[in-house]
Amino acid sequence: MTANSSPKTSPAPPEEPGLEPPDSIDAEPVDDRLQEDLFQSLVESADYVDGQTPLPARSEGALQLATPEAIRAAFAESWEALSHSLGLGVDADQALLGVRDLVMYDIPDGTRSTLSVPVEYDVEADAGLYCLALVHSLASLGAKSNVILTHTAYNRERGPEETKRFLDVLAKGIDPFRHYARRHGIAIHLEGLGSGYELEGAFRRAFPLPEEPKFDAHFLMDYEEEWFLTPHGRELLDLLPMIDVVVRHTKLGIAGGWIPTRMRRASYVYSQNGSFHSNWNFDEYAAMVAVTYLSKLLHQGESLSKTYTSVDEMKARYRDREIKLRQKIIRLRPKPRKLFVLGSPVGLIQVYA
Repeated sequence: MTANSSPKTSPAPPEEPGLEPPDSIDAEPVDDRLQEDLFQSLVESADYVDGQTPLPARSEGALQLATPEAIRAAFAESWEALSHSLGLGVDADQALLGVRDLVMYDIPDGTRSTLSVPVEYDVEADAGLYCLALVHSLASLGAKSNVILTHTAYNRERGPEETKRFLDVLAKGIDPFRHYARRHGIAIHLEGLGSGYELEGAFRRAFPLPEEPKFDAHFLMDYEEEWFLTPHGRELLDLLPMIDVVVRHTKLGIAGGWIPTRMRRASYVYSQNGSFHSNWNFDEYAAMVAVTYLSKLLHQGESLSKTYTSVDEMKARYRDREIKLRQKIIRLRPKPRKLFVLGSPVGLIQVYA
């Protein structure tokens, strides 16, 4: 058939009720969507390595991460142990559904005092990659948003050397985050990034927002609690999600990182280990998310709106908390490398992961 000839049309086959005609032009977009989904999965898989790798490997300077399937399996294993130890009666599938609504606020720390970074690793880059791997872990588990305290204005008070150090950490995180965010549809929100910030131009060029983000990662830049005494700072509160759980590394407190109104019902988890990526593996990231969700679950209905259903409930709580001085120790691994501490309405819980 030439370009000028008209194609011969064959009689259309009779349509059956409820079936799409074989010649339907609507069938092609389905194939297109399948091709797009396949291409997207191949693009995303560029970041993944075998889930059995003890520490996520680096290849030609790029970070390679555990697959979402491996992270979900690790979360399920940790969660089943937590649920069984505490008699929660909540299985891993239910917990994964709950993680979809979890908003974790992570306050990294310990980057100067964690001495386990391998000699061949770039210390500044390693600190930034911790944040990327945490975002990846949360997104892989179905969460939609998180908040990370990148650095505070108070860091600058330590002098020019400290300012240069955290700016080097941030600068070395730009390329890994830029490539990862673009491949995976992650929206990077840099809250507090104003004119005059040393890396403002580089950040704004690196992180255009995707049209349909799969995950919203909020990073607080040059944060200080005094923000919220100004009209502009109070407007920022409307941009941040409501926080469920605060996780603070190496320090048992959240001084300098408080976010008014967004943390009104938040619980707290202490992570004893420093926030270098080489100090963590994907099992431990997944365990941290499991402990974070556990904290949210245990404190639901406790903050600002607690009501007791009976006198017996109050007596049981008093007995466990005040008479027995209840504490619970849970070991998720035979040889743990991480320690998390969280409270509950009836006592302290320590989780070794």
